[in-house]
Amino acid sequence: MSALKKIILINLLLLLLSLIAIGWIILHVIAQPLLQVDLAQVSTLKYLIVVDNWLPRFFMAILVGGALGISTTILQQVTHNPLASDSTLAVSSGAYIALLCANLFMPSLLLWVSGAMIALFGGLASLLIVFMMSYRNQFLPVRMLLSGLVLNLYLGALATALVIFHPEASKNIFAWQAGSLIQDSWQDIIQILIATFVAIGILCLLLRSLHVMQLGDTQAKSLGVPIVVVRGVCILLVAYLCATTLSLVGMIGFIGLAAATMINQIQLTKTWQKMVFSYLTAGLILLLTDCLLAIIQFYSTFYLPVGTVSAFIGAPLLLYLIFKALPTSINLSKNNSYTHHSTLTAMQSKAYCILAIIIGLILVWFSLAISNTPYGFMWTGWDNTLLVIKLPRIITAIAAGIMLSICGVLLQRMTHNPLASPDLLGISSGAAIAIIVTVMVFGYQVIPLWLPGLIGALLTFLFIIAINIKNKFQPEKVILTGIAIAALLTALIQLFLVNGDPRIQFLLIWLSGSTYSSGLVSGIVMLMVALFILLLLLIFSRAISLLQLPDNITNALGMNSNTVRFILIVVSTILITLATLQIGPLSFIGLLAPLITRMIGYHFVKSQLLMSSLIGSILMVSADWLGRNILFPYEIPTGIMAALIGGSCFFYLMRRP
Repeated sequence: MSALKKIILINLLLLLLSLIAIGWIILHVIAQPLLQVDLAQVSTLKYLIVVDNWLPRFFMAILVGGALGISTTILQQVTHNPLASDSTLAVSSGAYIALLCANLFMPSLLLWVSGAMIALFGGLASLLIVFMMSYRNQFLPVRMLLSGLVLNLYLGALATALVIFHPEASKNIFAWQAGSLIQDSWQDIIQILIATFVAIGILCLLLRSLHVMQLGDTQAKSLGVPIVVVRGVCILLVAYLCATTLSLVGMIGFIGLAAATMINQIQLTKTWQKMVFSYLTAGLILLLTDCLLAIIQFYSTFYLPVGTVSAFIGAPLLLYLIFKALPTSINLSKNNSYTHHSTLTAMQSKAYCILAIIIGLILVWFSLAISNTPYGFMWTGWDNTLLVIKLPRIITAIAAGIMLSICGVLLQRMTHNPLASPDLLGISSGAAIAIIVTVMVFGYQVIPLWLPGLIGALLTFLFIIAINIKNKFQPEKVILTGIAIAALLTALIQLFLVNGDPRIQFLLIWLSGSTYSSGLVSGIVMLMVALFILLLLLIFSRAISLLQLPDNITNALGMNSNTVRFILIVVSTILITLATLQIGPLSFIGLLAPLITRMIGYHFVKSQLLMSSLIGSILMVSADWLGRNILFPYEIPTGIMAALIGGSCFFYLMRRP
């Protein structure tokens, strides 16, 4: 059977299933009794519900899915990247954060500029950042994907911070972020139809150039195709389509990637066929998904937003593509400016450690003694009231910095991956979702929160190890696996946030990494645990060093490498859980501190552990002080501030070849 016949049959099957689901929904609406309504008006009201609510919703699903499908195909075509999409390259996240800022801070701007235009600028800005971080590496697919997914995490942390400062709008923001196709008129249909017609018109003009670009940039240039112009127009077109859909229905992720993957697997060769069937396939997939969710809601009364559910489809799909569509590997541990540096001398190593200790002590003194007040930054002295408030938070920040830094070093050593960290591997998200589910199901007091957090982190890490054994833990694929899992777990968190449970505000503050409730006793206990584990790891640093060698060599030297790895996995999950309980699931400190340590020139395990702990503590205390003072009298939670600082530094490091 030819590829064209296969995709036609698939679309016919999707259409048939969608029509059955649509018929089921309409029959349910017609048969549903309407209470407190005049019987003479029942038929008219049901007619209006079908015509003005459900039919626009069905058409919106097809149009939105089609726009995302064709956008993904265009992106993959012009970047030669089989994993490119609006979700993986942060186009949707950039558009979302731009619209969120406009709604919260400049609502009057929306009277003069359309939401789609604001989202367009945000999407273009995000895509530009991704290209800037990967252009020195010739836009390698892995580097572009890693940049886009990390930018998604970064913008997600920024969005969480904005929601915390505007709790009155949190319900609407969560619903918008989760994505919904519910309609009350045909007005939005007209707007997205206009965007679709504009896109199709431009694509018809570029069709020949896009087809030639499949041969590669060099061949396309020799045939007279203006590569830069075509690529720029296509990127503008993708941003325009994504911005239009986002402004109308919210975040709908991974649907375009699902359709484009199906097209690629069937191996259609003609560009026009890819465009047409990516549009139809994505539209029908989204229509069928939304109809099934509506039917589930009829019989369970539980609302499942289509944008969140689409992540459940997309995350496993992304995992499949990471291993299927990326056969080549780039070595992240060699020939990279942020991982390869000369080793320090013993004198230099001691000097840097002493300098870090002095900086840390000065920073602690500064954080205790100087604060922002209604009269500006002032010396607040050693007031007992302030010490009672500040000291526990500083101790907790130091403990969390040490824990995350140790975890970063251990994970990088165990996976032979210089970019491994609790955040990028999704381990922190695993601990977070386990804690959230426990709170939502059992409450706060029934089970100690560290226990489900420990189980969630451990299961996530073991899952990452299990699915990466066959590819011998290729660094970039391990990282992408973790980020895909983090995307899936984030979607689970969205399900709880969008349903308006009164406990959500507490969970939101915890997710942001707040140290508001840190106590002196708990902070000291955390610090003692962190220092004790650090001391043990320093004593057994030789065993950690030997993990860099093949297993047969370590066994010959008398060390069971599997036992050592298991012990380090348990230690890492304990540290990650304790740190996540205090500063939330995202901070980038576990990634940044070991990276900086390696850039300075520390390559031995013992020196890496010590210096990373010092740098992690300095970063966390800085984040705590900045969070408390930069927007006085408001506070930015320490975890969010650390994520913003750490993410910014990581983007800088990613730009280096």
